[in-house]
Amino acid sequence: MEGNPLPAQPKADSMEESESLPQRRPFGVTLLLWLVLSLSAWGLLRWSAALSWWDVLNKFDARLSPLYLSITGAGWAVAGFVLLWSVWSAKRWAYPALPISIILWLVEYWIERIFFQTQRANLPFTILGSIVLLVVLLTGALNRSTKKFLTKSEEHEQPEEHSAPT
Repeated sequence: MEGNPLPAQPKADSMEESESLPQRRPFGVTLLLWLVLSLSAWGLLRWSAALSWWDVLNKFDARLSPLYLSITGAGWAVAGFVLLWSVWSAKRWAYPALPISIILWLVEYWIERIFFQTQRANLPFTILGSIVLLVVLLTGALNRSTKKFLTKSEEHEQPEEHSAPT
């Protein structure tokens, strides 16, 4: 019995058909979804804690007011859920929005830590954690498969407006 002992893989009818089908979500996109979900949860927790402890924060004259904490917490929760939806539905604008939002979150964290919090002994750990978060984010966001998924996935949903009639 001559020939290939392995069964042939089924092929798409055409390259155009295989290109137009939605792809599986790459690992980098899944990782970014988890980061965004964590950002949303952190925002919700911050918002609810600020509302729950409003009187205590005012009584002890906290450096960051409960109003600031609740606004930033609610803002990050909303931003996180919008980002989560945009990545889940593979919106084109999610690709630049992800690194921008995480970098803004880190900038806010470090501004609050340096200017409004008392000195703590875990500075090396926090710096390392921020660096690891940035590396994971940039690795996931700048990965070729992530970029392709987030920038090309919408094309199968868009009508061919500028194509010539057949």
